Amino acid sequence: MRKELREEAERLVKEHSSASYIRQLILNKYGKTLSLKKIAALRGVYLRSDPNYKRSSHNAKPLPDDFAQVAPTMTKTQLQRHYGVLWSGTIDRWLQEAGVSARRFVPQRNRLSQMGRVKATPKFERHRDEYEIAADTLRRERFPVNRCNQDGGFNVTGKYWRVGRTVLTNEELIEKAKRYG
Repeated sequence: MRKELREEAERLVKEHSSASYIRQLILNKYGKTLSLKKIAALRGVYLRSDPNYKRSSHNAKPLPDDFAQVAPTMTKTQLQRHYGVLWSGTIDRWLQEAGVSARRFVPQRNRLSQMGRVKATPKFERHRDEYEIAADTLRRERFPVNRCNQDGGFNVTGKYWRVGRTVLTNEELIEKAKRYG
């Protein structure tokens, strides 16, 4: 049986070089009753008897003509899509043969990742005079301090200061701030 198998293997290899086609012929001849080990062994006999068979590059695609020009402009995934290659090892082999390198993948900023985040607002710097500095000193001591009118009503540009419940002038505000530091 071994001699018959070897003769049949030599005949099949001369006619067909594809490993998957040889596997199909084995299945057709012997049926699905054979175990996977036996099928693999028979397939191995067929393939090893072929002098042109190379294990790693049996069905390898050849290097495309324009690969050296195209490769530096694309990433490996883009090269796979461009040349219709399913396995990235083929692209690696082509890059090594051509002596070029593919463009590195740089992730793009996703607008969805920024949703819900508050954008930084610019801080507007107020005009800081000695009265504002004195008011900040009192605010650090937990006094509510703001500008007001003479009668104590809130006014952003008022000439008086309301500290707690009392209304003070600019000079009185500075003297009170000196007492607290």
